[in-house]
Amino acid sequence: MKPQETKFSFVYNEIKQRILDGYILPGNSLPSSRALCKQFHVSRYTINRVLDTLREDGLVDIQPRLAPIVVAGIDTCNSSNTVIDILKQKEVILQVYQTFGLIMPPLLAFASQNCELEFLPNYKQAMKVSRLGVSAGGWRPPSHFGEDLLKIGGNELFSELYSTFDLYNKLTFFTEECPYFSEHFLQDSTSVTGVIIDILKGKDPLLKHEQLSNVYQKLTDSIENTLKYLSDITPICPAQTGLKFSWNPMRGQDYCYSKIVDDLNLKIGLGEYSVGMFLPYEKQLASQYDVSISTVRKALSELEQRGFVKTLNGKGTIVIEPDNTKSHQLALNSGYVEKALRYLHALQLMVLIIHPAALAAAPQFTTEELDELADRFTSSDSIYLADIWESIMKHITLEPLYVILSETNHLLEWGHYFAYYPVKKHILSHLNKQVILALQQLREGNAHSFADGIADCYRYNLIRVKKHMVEKYNLRNVANIRVPEKY
Repeated sequence: MKPQETKFSFVYNEIKQRILDGYILPGNSLPSSRALCKQFHVSRYTINRVLDTLREDGLVDIQPRLAPIVVAGIDTCNSSNTVIDILKQKEVILQVYQTFGLIMPPLLAFASQNCELEFLPNYKQAMKVSRLGVSAGGWRPPSHFGEDLLKIGGNELFSELYSTFDLYNKLTFFTEECPYFSEHFLQDSTSVTGVIIDILKGKDPLLKHEQLSNVYQKLTDSIENTLKYLSDITPICPAQTGLKFSWNPMRGQDYCYSKIVDDLNLKIGLGEYSVGMFLPYEKQLASQYDVSISTVRKALSELEQRGFVKTLNGKGTIVIEPDNTKSHQLALNSGYVEKALRYLHALQLMVLIIHPAALAAAPQFTTEELDELADRFTSSDSIYLADIWESIMKHITLEPLYVILSETNHLLEWGHYFAYYPVKKHILSHLNKQVILALQQLREGNAHSFADGIADCYRYNLIRVKKHMVEKYNLRNVANIRVPEKY
């Protein structure tokens, strides 16, 4: 199990980068300590350490009972927004824009549906930019407005993704330090923001999705042309730094034992450890996951609380049929409810992003792969969705998209009980039929229908699990989680 990033380091590095990249300008305040605790899922102690270190670095000023004020940024610090440093990261930057050009249109179209944009906190500032152009704050107010929009629906994963985009897009450089980009993409700078807002105000989600896709494609093309131009005018183009895109929605909560629980839960749900089988011994699991035996025991204890396994003295830990009574008791626990909501939010996100991912992967499938999948789709006890998922992931060439899909899928591992155990045979049978139909569409060369079919599988799961949680566990707060429409 790879080493964990400390809570302090990931919070400190993210806030520092936002300051250095000009996302938060000198004179502006950081969010409150309480807001930062909620955003990063860390304690007040960790946030205070981060703020103290930022003050020691000369980046913020802290006064009693006031939010920290940024005092230094791209103008006074050793900025990474130089042409050479940008070119060192050009491959990652371009892939980030290409990825978000695929997933942001469905997210924004979905979030804006039936939303009164005028009441969002940064709407007026964004409209001011629409009228006056970059002199009214540049890209920041529209970006803050976009984040407001993705927060309003209650799915934090949307806004977390959008925030991550800001960490990698280097918009300060392109819009404020690169005349070539401004001349080509921002030549109508007074209208770009207005065009996006007008699109978001539309009533037809399909039309909004199409129009947003066009805007993001234009942005991606402009970034690609700008990077090419910078490479052409730079005498010696620097080697790539190897910077990797990272998005971890469980940062601050991804304890070692939780990762083991999720992995074993997945293997039980997929049948690798079926009912009646013993799990590996504690020492074997400790070696497998590179953790202590006490961490393994904590993970097994939680699995037993969930009703998946039972520890037999002197024999080991055996997989058992899920205990509905035990799971009902767990559903009353606030922490368990939070995980359930996170699972549903991950399903909601997956419905929206798996479609463009499957569409992008479809042309890469070979006849041999399709035949192999068809042969594997013969066992009624198998989960075909897991097989087709793995095949799609093999053909994802954009690293940021691969990371986002992987992390979202990791969040779904927690929910195998809800997804597969209640009326398991009926749900599996329905899902397997949907996957077979989607595969048939792919074999016939209909990539859009294939992508629709895969998205429908996750949409079906979301509908069924929502219904199950409300009716069986009386979790009324999940009833408002919307099921995304097709685009």
